[in-house]
Amino acid sequence: MQTKIDFKDGVAFSPRFDDIYFNTIAPLEEAKFVFSSSIDEIWQKQDSFIVAEAGFGAGLNFLTLCKKFKHSDKTLHFVSIEKYPLDKKSLTKIYEKLGAFKNLSKRLIKLYPAQISGVYRIYFKKNIILDLYFGDIKEALDNLDFKADIWFLDGFAPSKNPDMWDLEVMQKVARLSKFGSILATYSSAKFVQNNLKEAGFEVNLVNGYAKKRQMIRAALKQSYELKNIWFSRPLTDKAAKKVLIIGAGIAGIVTALKFKKAGFDVVVAEKESKIASNGSGNYTGALMPLITQKGVMLGKMHLNSFLQAVNFYKKYIPKKLAKFSGAKEFAFNQTLIKRYENCDEFFKFDKLDSPYPSIFIKDGATIRPRKTCKFASSGLKILLNHEFVGYKNSENGYDVSFANGVSLQTQIIIFAMGSHSEELFGGGLNPKLNLDAHLQISSVRGQVTWIEKRVDTKFPLSAKGYVCPAIKGVQVVGATYDRLLYEDRARRIDDVKNLESVEEFLGEKKVKILGSKVGYRSYSGDRFPLIGALHDSLWFRQNYANLMWTKNQNHLAPKHLKNIYITAAHGARGLSTAIMGAELLLDYVLNRPLCVDKSIADELNPARFLVRKLKKGMVK
Repeated sequence: MQTKIDFKDGVAFSPRFDDIYFNTIAPLEEAKFVFSSSIDEIWQKQDSFIVAEAGFGAGLNFLTLCKKFKHSDKTLHFVSIEKYPLDKKSLTKIYEKLGAFKNLSKRLIKLYPAQISGVYRIYFKKNIILDLYFGDIKEALDNLDFKADIWFLDGFAPSKNPDMWDLEVMQKVARLSKFGSILATYSSAKFVQNNLKEAGFEVNLVNGYAKKRQMIRAALKQSYELKNIWFSRPLTDKAAKKVLIIGAGIAGIVTALKFKKAGFDVVVAEKESKIASNGSGNYTGALMPLITQKGVMLGKMHLNSFLQAVNFYKKYIPKKLAKFSGAKEFAFNQTLIKRYENCDEFFKFDKLDSPYPSIFIKDGATIRPRKTCKFASSGLKILLNHEFVGYKNSENGYDVSFANGVSLQTQIIIFAMGSHSEELFGGGLNPKLNLDAHLQISSVRGQVTWIEKRVDTKFPLSAKGYVCPAIKGVQVVGATYDRLLYEDRARRIDDVKNLESVEEFLGEKKVKILGSKVGYRSYSGDRFPLIGALHDSLWFRQNYANLMWTKNQNHLAPKHLKNIYITAAHGARGLSTAIMGAELLLDYVLNRPLCVDKSIADELNPARFLVRKLKKGMVK
């Protein structure tokens, strides 16, 4: 996917497309004239902007626009697509030759992501978010979900790269645009004009920059219906600022932290007498993604969540609680060897490693879950011994009741209850929620074993079981996996299982067991977490009853329980997926572009199990 560049007269040149990246005489002025100036038309009308771009290149349009927001309290969410991303060395060379954006370009290059297909989010400035999508434009446009205020079309010339300017692309661009949104491009090609018009844009030709006589300015004058409308995002309430989060494990705490930083009034309610009392209360844990063969959606989701988690822990959590020394995953059978040989290029496979072939995960980490939750909860309002009972509608949101007799008023409810989610969402009609869930969620008992330091490793090792690096002489190994077992006390047999699962790392010497911890993890029926708005199940069953016969047709927009969300079923890798869950919920509530591909968001949608049953005619 990475591309090679040359320089002609000091200007970046693409051998692939036989075209320059920008104007040879005054590239900064051209970027401003053609693209960033378009925001002036709506600058006084709003305080937040979604600007989308086809052709990120070196990021010149983005950095030019950033200058507009530098001394402003307005916010910019910039989404850009690039099929052939440049590497950091090329970007550095380009900006050295330009002699511009010295500080901004350094920050862009520092934060520039690994070249993995899909969405990658960068918090560029306090008021600027950059979402980069690496991949083919048509695939990208299908996998993005927003309504842009402005579009920049800045690919290579239509004569050099016609696929980026065809009718299908313009129709997809229109689908991701607000009615009346502005489209700017340097091109004036007739077939581009025609494609834009057919896609629903009103096209005008205006003066071009320098020697270029004309360029296109367009505005969308047509509305587009959504595909797979049953998975479309919920309606949002901009006035809703009070958030109640049920559950104070890693998912609840991180969600609370992100919402608080976004300006919400947040309260966390926890049924136990302390935070992180369940699976999030482990002494140590390993931050590493589930690795699948390339192209598998589950693996793509886990890689995305892992990268988001890496950024989160590095930014917010002290190094003593999140040590990024890497992690190693071993292929202990032929199935795994075959999988790892053909996995994403992001991972490096070592077939000669011992005791098995392995993959080294550069940004893998050893995390202190309980201490991380405690650190991240500092400054949050947390109510302990508050077991959720139910809620009812109130004049300005919801009245939420607890087993201790307390009632709280809120506008947004987020369930982040870990394994306790099974009690509320495990199936059947739940009068507490007015919800016939169909969420297919269950809990799994897991026991970890604490041993006196036995394995000399600076990073987590994972094979049949896992071993974490020793902290204060204690190493954690684990973990068991038992469905339908509810035993809170540690069992000796589980300690034996844990030691057997990592015996190739332990060697011959006797192992001293220091203790054990039992926790319960929540899982969904398809191994994807449950992240999103809770649907109105009865409405779905009444209005989507004919999905079996009309799978490829549009339907009524779905109805959700107003301002009620869930982040659950994070399984054994909640240290990463919980971070993604918090960010994705914030995207929904703020109605901004998603931090994951739309195809991933659909796999996480809580309504997916019910929709699948409706498509098969399995729901009466």
